[in-house]
Amino acid sequence: MSVWNSSNGSQTEISFKMEEERSIDSNNFNSDESQERKDPLSQIKHDLEGWREVLLPLNKLLNWEKSVYPGIIVGSTTFIFMLIWYFQPSVLTTFSLIGLTLSLVDFLVPLVGPTVLGRSKWTGVQEKQYEQICIRILNFRYHVCEFTNSAITLKNERPKIYFLLVMGFLALFAWIGSQIDNLFLTYLILNLALLMPGLRNQKVIQGYFSKAGALFRSVVLGKPKTK
Repeated sequence: MSVWNSSNGSQTEISFKMEEERSIDSNNFNSDESQERKDPLSQIKHDLEGWREVLLPLNKLLNWEKSVYPGIIVGSTTFIFMLIWYFQPSVLTTFSLIGLTLSLVDFLVPLVGPTVLGRSKWTGVQEKQYEQICIRILNFRYHVCEFTNSAITLKNERPKIYFLLVMGFLALFAWIGSQIDNLFLTYLILNLALLMPGLRNQKVIQGYFSKAGALFRSVVLGKPKTK
């Protein structure tokens, strides 16, 4: 009877140690997984992995690495908007066609891109360029969050100034929309958005944006309140 009890106790001890090792391994796995999730750069690189072969030439196009790239951007958008102007589709048809095109691109690019462009030829230089693109996307997210937080801070601390700014900008946009044709205004906004990375890369307007941001923070937001 004592022999059975000792063997039973040893089996219990062994099983307890096995469960403890499993819990330690699972905790280590969860901690590693949480650390990976906490790294936004690794997360965005993983999310855009199927697009990386396409992002590199697209990044070269938007950054005007060749002198003909701005003409290609403006020419492509002009051709698309001329088709819209000629056929004059309804608003519902236009948005449906845009949604169909985006869905088709989102499905085909990760599937066909690595096969056509060759994933096996991926080099360390391309990986570094891909990482720089992901960093720019993170910086864009940071700027959007910073702008949103600044607007919330302005609304809470200076609601009158916030109200005047919002009403003034909305009235200005409404007046511009009433003076310019909708299709032509959309064409101008889209071209400006597509040309903006190249303008920033050529350092044409970067200084003006920094001065405008500093002026906005100093005049509108003012100095932060001390508690």
